[in-house]
Amino acid sequence: MPIDTNVVIMLTAGKADNGKKATLAFSCALASLMMGNTTAMFLTGDATVWGYRGSAEGISVQGFPPLSELIDQFLDASGRLILCSVCYRTCAAGSVEESPLSETRQRSEIGGFATVLELAANGTCITF
Repeated sequence: MPIDTNVVIMLTAGKADNGKKATLAFSCALASLMMGNTTAMFLTGDATVWGYRGSAEGISVQGFPPLSELIDQFLDASGRLILCSVCYRTCAAGSVEESPLSETRQRSEIGGFATVLELAANGTCITF
């Protein structure tokens, strides 16, 4: 029987660790969805880079599917991808080696800490 609770996974790590924390966070989020939980990923700080198209291409951690696949699977399974309303314009641009990213992923949302607090108030919050 599913747990059916709100789970918020807060990710703060960008590309500095070659996507390891992001891979773990999105894997955790997928497990939460498969358990029947309402699950949201909140990307803040350098992690907002993962909310942009193409940012996870070519990133793979041994033993896990490629990060781009994990993100797509999360979104396809009705996970919510929320980018910090302040960080998505300021933090992500500085962590992209190529030209600045300009297009957020389809189905991503912009939200603030009030959104996270509302989702986590009667649920669980996990941070990577």
